[in-house]
Amino acid sequence: MKSTTLRRSNITKEKVAMMEALSRYNKQHQDEDFYRSQSKSKELDVLWQSFGVKSSKNEKAPQVYFVTGLICGVIITLAITTLISLLVNLTTPKDDIVVPKKSNVETSGKFSFIPADTAANKTAPAVTSDHNYTVKEGDTLESIIIRFYGSFDMSKVNAIQAANKMANPNALSIGQKLIIPMNP
Repeated sequence: MKSTTLRRSNITKEKVAMMEALSRYNKQHQDEDFYRSQSKSKELDVLWQSFGVKSSKNEKAPQVYFVTGLICGVIITLAITTLISLLVNLTTPKDDIVVPKKSNVETSGKFSFIPADTAANKTAPAVTSDHNYTVKEGDTLESIIIRFYGSFDMSKVNAIQAANKMANPNALSIGQKLIIPMNP
């Protein structure tokens, strides 16, 4: 070390010499400790083998537990989701379904998958009776029109508005009775 560095750090030459001697001493004894620890580890291995303790290398890796937990979590989530969907389907009220009244015209016994708009125009005659409907919670005029007519159309909104003498078709209240004209 330079003498200027020693003066600035307030370390005397005696302290520097003592630190150098200590570092030399540690280097010498480090090597001895290394050889001493090597011989002791062999002795300990022999002692553990005679004691009958098995090594912990046979333990399962943490990845096995992670993958097992992940798979169990996915299965439980699917089971809960299925259970909830079944409960929702069982508790859904079925009285909201409107079955139109049978007309006097006999059907040919054929079943058609044609949507309501085109089926009404092509094959089935128009039903002339009006339906009464009581507004329930969550109903909108659009959902009521789709329920009775099969699709949404502004002319149907106007027909319902005129039949019920409504100023605002969006102002429905729960329990309100509506007349639904079936040939708008």
